[in-house]
Amino acid sequence: MAFSILNIAGRSLAAEQLAMEVTGNNMANATTPGYHRESTDLVETPPIPSPDLSGTLQGQGVSVDAISRAQSAFLSRSVRTQYGSMGRWKSLNTVLSQIQNVFQEPSSSGLQEAMGKFFDAWLTLSQTPNSLSSRQAVLEQGKSLAGTFNGMSQQLDAATQNINQSLTTTVSQINTLTGEIARLNTEITAVSSSGSSANALLDQRGLYMDQLSQLVNISYTVNSDQSVNIYLGNNPLVSNNQAYTLSISPSASTFGTNQVEFGGQPLTGLKNGELSGLLQGGADIANYLSQLNSLAQSVVNAVNNQQAQGYQLNSSAHGGPFFASSGISAGTMHVSSALTTQGIAAASQQNAPGDGSNAQAMSDLMQTTHPSLGQYTFGQYYTNLVGQVGNEGQHAQNLFNSANQTLQSLSNARQSATGVDINQSSAHLIQEQQSYQAAAQLVAVEQSLMSSLFQAVG
Repeated sequence: MAFSILNIAGRSLAAEQLAMEVTGNNMANATTPGYHRESTDLVETPPIPSPDLSGTLQGQGVSVDAISRAQSAFLSRSVRTQYGSMGRWKSLNTVLSQIQNVFQEPSSSGLQEAMGKFFDAWLTLSQTPNSLSSRQAVLEQGKSLAGTFNGMSQQLDAATQNINQSLTTTVSQINTLTGEIARLNTEITAVSSSGSSANALLDQRGLYMDQLSQLVNISYTVNSDQSVNIYLGNNPLVSNNQAYTLSISPSASTFGTNQVEFGGQPLTGLKNGELSGLLQGGADIANYLSQLNSLAQSVVNAVNNQQAQGYQLNSSAHGGPFFASSGISAGTMHVSSALTTQGIAAASQQNAPGDGSNAQAMSDLMQTTHPSLGQYTFGQYYTNLVGQVGNEGQHAQNLFNSANQTLQSLSNARQSATGVDINQSSAHLIQEQQSYQAAAQLVAVEQSLMSSLFQAVG
């Protein structure tokens, strides 16, 4: 019986010592990203027949059955889905916030101001058509307007190039994460099949899956060997120990932008994640640039057509087109280099000194509706574009804030279910210490009894 008590005490000491180690590990990793709380599963050691052959069973104390890892499949999937939504609106909000600075209105250096000053210069010229200073002002304001168009075009082009670089970086991150997850699948399967605990590897893989879900929308299945298969739409990203890569190539539909490919074909099934937001941001910029180019073309065509109907200062026909380019696709809009102050067609009739009626007609273009702009004036068309940029930017910011709040709520719920509560762990540690001390006391008592017995029998 004495040896049985010692066995019980010994098992208890070993079990409680392991329990304290697990609790201490939990407390040490309370702030470690991706760490899931562990717990020691204590079970009763199977009893054995009593040595006195009475037919009764004698308890053998406590044993450690396993070290469990806290998990919530539902909350983990919910968090990863929300990571994708937050990631999309985060990257799109970042892109559109930068684009809003390009269309910042009203501004003393904005396009609305530049168009107003240009056509106001024509109005002044209509009142003093023979004034060289007024003619020079028209040229200078024309150059300023062209420069403003070109500057906005260049900023939008630079934003597109930034997106292309971000796409390359993001795709590289995705490929790295899927490669790491495939590697961990192999290690987890090997450890699990040997009967050992793969908790630390599962934590690391879960953290990688969280990071991946912020970049792209993923779905996944957990296999019986604890490996995972991960999909983006119908495209496999990870299958057991095999990872599949994404790639970048120039877009076939939108000049200057890049597209993401899977297996040499344009990627399908992408709905959320930072990658989705970047691609949407690139498409939005291309749309804004197209509308801005349409406005520039309309201004150029209208001004050049009106210029062609008038006469220059020496009563000759117009001195050539005012603008030398019909658009800003390459930032090339500028005032014709051959046009002089005398060549500006202010008069509408030949040999009509002091006639500024063509300059007046030119000034009136600002208030004229233009079929090429959907029957909007220059100002109305640009105001609509600025409003579109602002509304879409505000929409992205609102949805990012909402998605982020929801993510925080879900993350807190998952942390509560699977993370470490320091207060709770401290209470567990005290209980485990008391149990350990009780087992140690049992050993001390048994040793004392045995010593007394040996002394009694001489």
